[in-house]
Amino acid sequence: MSGCDNAIEYVYQYIDDELTFTRKERIKWHLRRCGDCIGAFEFEESLKLRIAAGGKTEPPAELFDTLRALIEQERNTGASDC
Repeated sequence: MSGCDNAIEYVYQYIDDELTFTRKERIKWHLRRCGDCIGAFEFEESLKLRIAAGGKTEPPAELFDTLRALIEQERNTGASDC
């Protein structure tokens, strides 16, 4: 297995700090020397951070207004259907 294959195999465990000290040091050593792999690792880490932050944004206030209006409309028109 090449150094690149080894590094890519453990990219997520590396980012999540789930590797043994020795394996992490080997991957760090490889990343210092391989521009392709460091680019891949940086991309994956950035993607993970964006996904994690994505759930923390507030929906627009208009969405709540629209949902309230739809619920009220359903209450007024859909109550007789039950």
